[in-house]
Amino acid sequence: MTLPDPLILFIVLAPGIAAAIAGLFQRFIGDRVAMLVTTITVGSAGILSLYQLFAYAFGGHHDAHHHFQHIIHLARWIDVGQFHADWAIRVDAMSIVMMAVITSVSGLVHLYSWGYMSEDPHKARFFSYLSLFTFMMLMLVTGDNLIQIFFGWEGVGLASYLLIGFWFHKDSANSASIKAFVTNRVGDFGLALGIMAAFFVFGTVELNPMLEAIKENTFEHVAPIVSFAEAATPRDASIDFLGYGVPVLELIGVLLFIGAMGKSAQFFLHVWLPDAMEGPTPVSALIHAATMVTAGVYLVCLLSPIYEYAPYASGFIALIGAVTALYAATVGMAQNDIKRVIAFSTCSQLGYMFFAAGVGAYQAAMFHLFTHAFFKALLFLGAGSVIHGMHHEQDMRRMGGVAKYMKVTYAAMMIGTIAIIGLGIPHTKFGFAGFFSKDAIIETAFAAGISGVSFAQLAFWFGIIAALLTSFYSWRLIYMTFHGPMAESDHHDDAHAHADDGHEDDHHAHGGKPHESPLVMLVPLILLSVGAVFAGYFFYDAFVGHHYEEFWSGAIYAAPENHVLHDKYDVAHGGINPGWVFWAPLVVTILGFLIATFTYLFNRGLGKRIADTGGPLHALFANKWYFDEIYQATFVRGTKVLGDFFWKVGDRKIIDGFGPDGLSGLAKWGASRLSAMHTGYLYHYAFVILGAAAVFGAVILINVAGAN
Repeated sequence: MTLPDPLILFIVLAPGIAAAIAGLFQRFIGDRVAMLVTTITVGSAGILSLYQLFAYAFGGHHDAHHHFQHIIHLARWIDVGQFHADWAIRVDAMSIVMMAVITSVSGLVHLYSWGYMSEDPHKARFFSYLSLFTFMMLMLVTGDNLIQIFFGWEGVGLASYLLIGFWFHKDSANSASIKAFVTNRVGDFGLALGIMAAFFVFGTVELNPMLEAIKENTFEHVAPIVSFAEAATPRDASIDFLGYGVPVLELIGVLLFIGAMGKSAQFFLHVWLPDAMEGPTPVSALIHAATMVTAGVYLVCLLSPIYEYAPYASGFIALIGAVTALYAATVGMAQNDIKRVIAFSTCSQLGYMFFAAGVGAYQAAMFHLFTHAFFKALLFLGAGSVIHGMHHEQDMRRMGGVAKYMKVTYAAMMIGTIAIIGLGIPHTKFGFAGFFSKDAIIETAFAAGISGVSFAQLAFWFGIIAALLTSFYSWRLIYMTFHGPMAESDHHDDAHAHADDGHEDDHHAHGGKPHESPLVMLVPLILLSVGAVFAGYFFYDAFVGHHYEEFWSGAIYAAPENHVLHDKYDVAHGGINPGWVFWAPLVVTILGFLIATFTYLFNRGLGKRIADTGGPLHALFANKWYFDEIYQATFVRGTKVLGDFFWKVGDRKIIDGFGPDGLSGLAKWGASRLSAMHTGYLYHYAFVILGAAAVFGAVILINVAGAN
């Protein structure tokens, strides 16, 4: 069913070793060997991981009553009192899926980067960072305890900082990397508090005892500080805080989700995601497709026992996910940078995953994570191919007519577009990857709403509207980039003002015209296109269909008494949903296609006129609802004002202004006086002891006299 332990260890550990070799020994082995080591290593891990996924999904050895999980213990990380944390690799359905997604996409990104980064002078460093990122993600998704997950979580944050700011000579790249790092630290603070709360309640950070205590309702054995209401279920478990009973699973669930909001760029903590486009395009594909941004979705689904008994936390997740799906879709309609359109598309699709998890459809969330990895990596790498062929131009207004110059890239982008809009025929298995996973989420949200699950109806309607907008901005990108006449502009003269990397390419060799990318960049597009077409079809039954209980057994949990969530997929596909629910996504998808076709294909100037005369609504969308400006005016400037106050008042007026040389001078003067007393003569110390004894004796006599 799974690979032997040595091969699993290779999948998880080899990318980290390759990163160390490429990064530390580049000057001895050269760029080409460093690139070969990392690419072959991660590519081999991807092949092994995909084999393991297929073997697990189609091996026929599943049993809904037998929970498959295999733990490989490597070492003890922490052993302090009752606080224990091992370095272990957990192999179950969740980690098998994530290993396959991470290593396969990363392997193709490594291969693609041979062409895209061919002229960069720091190729070895770039490939080292890619492999380091891959290793940290694997540490995260195979962690057997919250500490190891946190290690991988922070490691991914570090690697993303290095990759986003890879072109450190660009101020915009440096600012974007810092923005991503700081914004994620806000979410990570919530994650750290959630881990502390979990240890405080359960006395362990190990996943199995913690989650089994919830499933089996054995809190009293592992969490003696927790009290129960009369019903005595995990939902009723609470802890006293200032006289109030605080539901412990709600508290832990919300804190952990705040960490997920930062890493997965959800509403309020999403502002770092579009700026991350300052990194090289292969980085965008790696971060936004299958790895970093999906870590939050993975965490929520992994901890499904907590959220099954935390309805308020789950409702909060559903609400934030639904708002994010709609918000990012509105912004994506008004962006002109080809990578930023796809970036906001990622943000919107993550919203779908989260509101699916929020209504209890963890399987559907993971299914969309899986299919999304293929078509989103395809779209990003396709956009990178366009940027490469357009001599580093990224503004779609400066494109047009590219299809005749880049036929393979155009075909790949068309496949990715059809996949992300979820084109398919309901009640059949005819459709691209996004159809199977997105429709499963939308249908299940409606069924959950009928059954009274919090915010499920809102999520359904927001998901429908977002599907309309997704179709519109996806076809807008296709038409502005590939169709119509090439824009009359000076983009070839000032291309580097809009450059993705700022490096020279073979611009003059092609006479300034667009050109197709080299084969090493096209092969990953072709392979990802296969996944974007067929991944949903082949894995539907395993992820959300007839065999989902066997596939996810032991990895995703549905509370026995929660029949709506437990039987969600039978409900969604069998009965209580009216027929129009199944056709609604297809209808709005076609409607979005028709509007975009009329606006940007048959009336190409209409889109520009709408943008120029769009008024406040267009300005709102184009400026991303002014979140950057609001945060700049409040948090950034507020922090600066506070820092200036402490510096000018606290430091200069008080610290430096007190005494002849400030407090530091006073401390120095006092220390010099005290040090003068240390002469080294015994009779001096005896005199001090005698004096002190006389003072203490006098105090005692005075107290005794006063008492009498």
